[in-house]
Amino acid sequence: MELSAVFGWMAAATLIAAVLAHQVRSMRIFLLAGGVCAAVHFVVTDGQGPEFYAAIAFVAVNAARLYQLWARARGGSMTREEQELFDHVMRIEDPSKQNRLRDLMQWRDVEAGEVLIEQNQIDPPLIYIATGRASIKRDGQLVNECGAGEFVGEISHISGEGASATVAVVLPMRMAQLDRDALAQLTQSLPEIGRAVDSAFNRSLAVKVIRMNEAIEEAQN
Repeated sequence: MELSAVFGWMAAATLIAAVLAHQVRSMRIFLLAGGVCAAVHFVVTDGQGPEFYAAIAFVAVNAARLYQLWARARGGSMTREEQELFDHVMRIEDPSKQNRLRDLMQWRDVEAGEVLIEQNQIDPPLIYIATGRASIKRDGQLVNECGAGEFVGEISHISGEGASATVAVVLPMRMAQLDRDALAQLTQSLPEIGRAVDSAFNRSLAVKVIRMNEAIEEAQN
């Protein structure tokens, strides 16, 4: 078997392993290895063409994400926002399970006016709001708002359908975006985390429904 074919098969095998991996860290390692094998394959076959540079970019992205996971794990202590999410929102006490979920999150600060989700968006992001506030509009009409301790995008995550509304930041926000695919894999491998996540989503939805009903009653009165 030619050398290029060997690396091609190795790239395919590691990418399949990444899809089957249950831990985000393992998935990133397999993706990184697959990208390296693909880059070598393209060098041996076609030289440094567009495919080679695409593979290098793939390697760089996964190396950066893997480094972020390593740096976060080495840092050890959780932020106040993470502790609030795990202790009071998701109600997960096991540190090992908390760390598994930490690997799925990317925290960032968002200014007022930024649109987080567009109505009818396919596979919208799954977001937890630590501080700040967002508006929820359907067909341009304000139907609800959400704030600290709530999720947005959870309905689409549960149903698998596109976004039912547009979500935009109205007060500066500290938020965490969860990796939807990795979360689905994690909840399948660890049902207890799945139950905790589902309960957190249900509580968030209940708060929104109550708030919407109160707004309807006020409008009628």
